[in-house]
Amino acid sequence: MKQVAISVVVPCFNEAPTIYENLKIIHGYLFRNFHDFEMIAVDDGSTDGTRQELARFQGDYALKIIRKDVNRGKGSAVKSGVAAGRHNVLMFLDADLGIPVEELGKFIEELEKGHDIVIASRFVPGLKIKRPVAWHRRLMEKGFRFFRLLIVSDWKVKDTQCGFKVFSREIAEKVFPRLTLERFAFDAELVFVASKFGYTIKELPVTLQNPPNSHVRMIRDPLNMFSDLIKIRVNDWRGKYK
Repeated sequence: MKQVAISVVVPCFNEAPTIYENLKIIHGYLFRNFHDFEMIAVDDGSTDGTRQELARFQGDYALKIIRKDVNRGKGSAVKSGVAAGRHNVLMFLDADLGIPVEELGKFIEELEKGHDIVIASRFVPGLKIKRPVAWHRRLMEKGFRFFRLLIVSDWKVKDTQCGFKVFSREIAEKVFPRLTLERFAFDAELVFVASKFGYTIKELPVTLQNPPNSHVRMIRDPLNMFSDLIKIRVNDWRGKYK
């Protein structure tokens, strides 16, 4: 990986208690393993001290910060960060490091084998779970997967929702500008459009740390996710992804 240059996007929303230390972990790993890298943090309208913590980190390490005045959603934050990335390999991962950044090495290996996008998956053999996920989160995960397969009919990919994806510059330039969703179902749209365009997608098992705090809202977010899946299908029927 020492010959690889990478842009790493970290979407942030109300991450003040942990964001400085987590960015430090990411920076340390990238510094040891890549000859060139950039970190892009996107503050998605945080209302706690996230903005101040990002500024503090920027004072100690190289960090590009994109600030949004209002919360638009993970998809909006990731798209803004990817658009600002300058390297030929890009990735995004969750700010809580629910999947450790140390998993990145095997993702780069698959990218170098010729895959266009490599994504973390909870539904392929080899998954390791350090902390069990809460029962209601597990129910949401399985429910979303069921409705995604039913509505979008993307049977080739088992899991779209893990916040750890690595991809080529071509994906950033050809797929991301066509994405329309701004919140959690953004991942499903990304994978759907990439697959529709014929890009190769590789799923890898990972280690899940499942931090106890979550920004998922138990009532509103499942309804929004279901609505967004319908939007993906309608967008495809209308030819918006051409």
